[in-house]
Amino acid sequence: MDRTVILEALGQLDDRYIESAAAYSAKKVIPLRGKRKAVIALLAAAMALLLMGAAVIAAARGDLWMQIPSKDPAETVRTALENQEGKDYTLAIEVKRVEVDPAETEKVVERFIKGVIAERQGWSDDYLQQHFIVVKAEYYAEYDHEKTTRSDGDVVQYFYLTRDEKTMRWSIVDNSGNVNWSEDPGTAGTEATIEEQIFLYLSNRFTEAFAPYYDGLRYEIRGYKEAVSEGKVTADIWWTMYHLGKGWDVSSDEGVEWDANMHLQLTAELREDGSLDPETIVVLGNSNPIGPPSFDTPLEEYFPDQLNQ
Repeated sequence: MDRTVILEALGQLDDRYIESAAAYSAKKVIPLRGKRKAVIALLAAAMALLLMGAAVIAAARGDLWMQIPSKDPAETVRTALENQEGKDYTLAIEVKRVEVDPAETEKVVERFIKGVIAERQGWSDDYLQQHFIVVKAEYYAEYDHEKTTRSDGDVVQYFYLTRDEKTMRWSIVDNSGNVNWSEDPGTAGTEATIEEQIFLYLSNRFTEAFAPYYDGLRYEIRGYKEAVSEGKVTADIWWTMYHLGKGWDVSSDEGVEWDANMHLQLTAELREDGSLDPETIVVLGNSNPIGPPSFDTPLEEYFPDQLNQ
């Protein structure tokens, strides 16, 4: 096996991530010295594997994907998915389809990567055109729900990969949040309540906005109130978005669920069948956390513009 590949894999565990982890929370991470010992131990183990002619699995930045960089980007993603079974919260992974998605690649580059991210990473337009790609994966997953809040079922997920210009091998640098097909609420019919229609509308908007950034997205409405007058509905909503940590700085944060809460007001015209008229929906956020609410912040202002910004 190419020694360069091993050194590149180990190179991902550099001082930046060690120091970042140490600074994150002294109570949640191994002391810096212990981290360095772990790196030295990993280096020794990797060299031993090299002498034995065994394959080395590299830990990717991001969701700590255990991958084997390959000249075939789809194969890199396949190894990462198959190695998910090695994690203590995973019961089963069944990979169904893994393929390069040219359309998604173009969209991700234009919408999320160009600009701040490309500048930080030192990626030129030429580099992105030749060495950045998006791979779409479809798989079935089962998890130990005492250890993670990830949902079982059929999942579709996009992986972002870059290619090393020397080895020409592709590696995962990040991944989109997964969309669990078994939990897709589908399209609300005419018998759905106004609250159910609102939940579906907001779920779709938040998933579209945050799926490139977060994993394990799910939502909850609390304290729901609605008023209907002259064919128009006004709803007062406490909205919670749950998402899973990716373990960027502290590996123990991987799979830990976090939440974001916001106070929203939705107004819309109602059709004759009682459904919301999507062309008239307006969602505003409360900018006054203390005292009477002031709904004057457009929903779009809560949405991110670029990955890791």
